[in-house]
Amino acid sequence: MRWFVVVCGLVVLMVVATTGFGQQVGPKFLDRSFQRPGARALGMGGAYLLAADDATAVAWNPAALVNVKRFTLPAEVVGRANFDVRDVTDLIDDLETIRDQTDVTDPAAVIAAIQDAFNRVQDFARRNPVIRVSLALVGGLSFGSFGLAISSGIILQADSFVNTNGQGQFGLEGLPNPNLYVRGGALALTSIGIAYAHSFPGGLTPGVTVRGIRADFAGFLAGATTNATTDRDPVIGQAFNRVDRSRFTLDVGALWEMPIRPSLVKVKYAAVVRNLLPVRFNLPAVDLASKPVAGFDFSFRLSPEIDLGVLAGWKGTSFVLELHNVTSSNGGDMSVHAGVEHWLAGDVFAVRVGYDDDKPVFGLGINLRVLRIDLAAGFKPEERAAVGIGLRF
Repeated sequence: MRWFVVVCGLVVLMVVATTGFGQQVGPKFLDRSFQRPGARALGMGGAYLLAADDATAVAWNPAALVNVKRFTLPAEVVGRANFDVRDVTDLIDDLETIRDQTDVTDPAAVIAAIQDAFNRVQDFARRNPVIRVSLALVGGLSFGSFGLAISSGIILQADSFVNTNGQGQFGLEGLPNPNLYVRGGALALTSIGIAYAHSFPGGLTPGVTVRGIRADFAGFLAGATTNATTDRDPVIGQAFNRVDRSRFTLDVGALWEMPIRPSLVKVKYAAVVRNLLPVRFNLPAVDLASKPVAGFDFSFRLSPEIDLGVLAGWKGTSFVLELHNVTSSNGGDMSVHAGVEHWLAGDVFAVRVGYDDDKPVFGLGINLRVLRIDLAAGFKPEERAAVGIGLRF
């Protein structure tokens, strides 16, 4: 059991994927980049409802497929974190120290050997009570007014805290105080969408995406003590998992451009309703023996969300402002996204800056006609970074 718990902790903290715990694993903690990924998008501050010009429009705004002039085949990866990677590498070293000492048969010797490492882990928990990492991947293809995209959002969340009341936590009874608990899990939402867009007179273009969504979840609980008087195993814990079925929903989007506009400025507007058909994922926590874990239920619901945006284009420069989730649905709040993109050297090189809800970002693009490469990051790349490669024929 000791080896099992420690290895679970190492794996969850090292892999770039997962999410929440307890009753808090719902949409409030879901990084919505899994729905709207892309390196060019991140460089523009996540303001991409109107600028999308490849198959990623399926995930952003199906109506934006009208911007796609050729067959496209994009592949994008976006990563986000809320901590310094160096802190985690130090934490992993400490956890490995604890793991390496679990072969000692004398519990008192184990406790003495891991005391310093335990204290450092405890200090880390106090500085960073919640570790959250997300990884968003998307790939797809577009052909004419149709698009197909496969995207996956994987979210990691782990929480560590100190308990000294001697009552145990989450069914992990028997640890004398002082003790340290770690809880966390992994949630992956994989979406496959097929979209279609069509332009009408008057500058209006509607689009619709049919999406199938699959939710996969795995989680763990673990505890450890530094009480030298204990005759119990100094490390205990349990793991639980659940894989849910797929669900289907609809996204509906629209673009509108004034039929009569100033010759130098192009203005477009966008609106998107996501999850038009609400879906619920039943994710009750069960242990590895398929028995329910008392007090834990990771079920959540994806309700409709509305995004709005406006784009102004002038001489190779685009200014975009968007409001995402204006309905404050799914436990989240409305977020503001703004970005500027400017193309140089005959639309070969692009520079981008933006504001992605809470942090400034920047990006670069290279367009070689058949191949386009996009890079984006925040001022702390370890917290926010993206890369994208797209083929166009």
